Amino acid sequence: MKKFLATIAVLFTLIFTMQIQAMAQESKEIYLISGGNQTELIDYMDHRGMHIEKKYPSFDIVSVSLTAAELEELKNEFQGIVIQHNRTYEKNAEKDLASSALINTTRASTAPYTGRGVKVAVLDSGIDINHRDLQVKGGYCPLKMECAIGVPYDDDNGHGTHVAGIIAALANQTGIVGIAPSVDLYSIKALNSFGVGSTYSLIDGIDWAIKQKIDILNLSITTEKDDPALEKALQNAYTRGMLIVGSGGNNGDQADSTVMYPAKYDSVIAVAAVRSDLTKLRKSAAGPEIEIAAPGEFIFSTYPMKWDFEDEKADGYMRLSGTSMATAHVTGILALYKERFPEMKNSELRQILARTAKDLGTTGRDDVFGHGLVQYRQSFENTIDFIEQVEPGKLTLQYSGDKEVEIKGGNVLHHTGGKWEIYGVAGNLEVLATTKNGQSTPWMEKKIFQLQSPEFTDVNNSQRFAGSIGFLTINGQLKGFPDGTIRPYENITRAEAAAIIGRALDYPERASAVAFKDVSPTSFAGGYIQALKEAGVISGFKDGTFKPNQKVTRGEMAILISKAFKLKSDGVNRFTDSHPSTASYNAINALVSAKITNGYTDGTFKPNDQMSRADFAVFLARVQEDAFK
Repeated sequence: MKKFLATIAVLFTLIFTMQIQAMAQESKEIYLISGGNQTELIDYMDHRGMHIEKKYPSFDIVSVSLTAAELEELKNEFQGIVIQHNRTYEKNAEKDLASSALINTTRASTAPYTGRGVKVAVLDSGIDINHRDLQVKGGYCPLKMECAIGVPYDDDNGHGTHVAGIIAALANQTGIVGIAPSVDLYSIKALNSFGVGSTYSLIDGIDWAIKQKIDILNLSITTEKDDPALEKALQNAYTRGMLIVGSGGNNGDQADSTVMYPAKYDSVIAVAAVRSDLTKLRKSAAGPEIEIAAPGEFIFSTYPMKWDFEDEKADGYMRLSGTSMATAHVTGILALYKERFPEMKNSELRQILARTAKDLGTTGRDDVFGHGLVQYRQSFENTIDFIEQVEPGKLTLQYSGDKEVEIKGGNVLHHTGGKWEIYGVAGNLEVLATTKNGQSTPWMEKKIFQLQSPEFTDVNNSQRFAGSIGFLTINGQLKGFPDGTIRPYENITRAEAAAIIGRALDYPERASAVAFKDVSPTSFAGGYIQALKEAGVISGFKDGTFKPNQKVTRGEMAILISKAFKLKSDGVNRFTDSHPSTASYNAINALVSAKITNGYTDGTFKPNDQMSRADFAVFLARVQEDAFK
């Protein structure tokens, strides 16, 4: 018996192996055949039953699907043809700055931060507004007769564009990626086509930056002489909270080298330049004002195409060296930190640069490298690492440490101990985590998470109502439209409101009959309307209609929600436009008592205004919070 079973096993193995070999022989690949007599080739393949994917008579090319045996057969039959595999092509991927590895700013190191929402202005020769790797949000030129032709803050020199690329070249599958590619980039053209400006052009540009509430001002400019007016303007900007980064100067190879202005001023972070081996760039200035060092040798960055001829490659990129390039590296890192620590003062961010620098040269701060080589740090002592769980429309964060942690942002619908449930829609979901650990100043850090769904083309997580829409959607209460929108700013109808509340109360979708003559039992809201009628939440109009397409007012919304969820009024009148004589009076007070709304800042509730879909979602999500406590 054992011998018989062994024989069967051997036979089965042989059969299985033969089947695998046959399958391998029959597997096909896509090839492109060109040249030779295409008519004869096609006729031959048709006769032999070989598969032709597509014919290109204009090119004398045919796309075919062949087994290995068929391929060899064609090679033998048609000597003049050229057969090639179907090759794979990809978009030209952009590259991190080569210097990023030195300062820990590769995309893998800085993710998920990209400088989003941080306003950075480059006060320089302008920025090339047409460069494919840069997106300039706006700008200003105080030069009057020496502004660029066309857009005044365009770059007619090249220097400003190169600086801008180091900071903010886009992550767009071409060229390079800047250190902070998502910043709001602004161009202040204070230098003319020869790279020359004046006190007036500089302070006028700084004044514009202050008015625009610029977060970080990059000054890759220098002069040898003190300028009291410029110093005063910069000090004013710094006092208002602006971060100012300036190049130390490129006179380091001179016997009387000193740090140049405006980097020499206390309000400016003075930057020195290092080579790739972390030695001093020969021409980088030195002095006690140097605060930080950064890469500045042969930095590859963006450059206006029309001026890109020195390297004999008119591709819109160029290699330049100097403290100007180093300054841009520091600006980029500060932009990442500004996004990550939105509540930190400029002085505090400046201290982070000093604390995290890689010491170079003499131990401690020195005149050549300052505190050392600038570095981006991924984690700090007070950084909280949460255990995260991502679901459709929902993010759950858990923390079991001994620090006191508070989370704001998104839509924190429920918080118990060290667990937070946060809602949103597809895309980046940002929350602010505040750590209190006995220090005088709480540590507030922005955390960014990614939700994959629900996805709507007209809603993102930066909108105040996104969390509520995410919550209602994943719980099956709010539904989008076939075109992928949620239409948050459209006013909600009575039928839509009834359907959403009905779903929240788990009422039946269908009804055998509806008490209102203008509502069909088969409509999307029919069953919900009838159930709400039977529950005493709605009553309709005297003529026996419900008017399902009529828009809902804020007062009507208050009545619907207060009745549906049995909210009680405390009898306190809080609004100047809500009176005991109105039908919605008690309902409005009930919403306030339940902490669902506080009305408008002017002391009104506006009960007769129509209700948007977004506001309705917010109110309905808030009223359901009690169910999670």
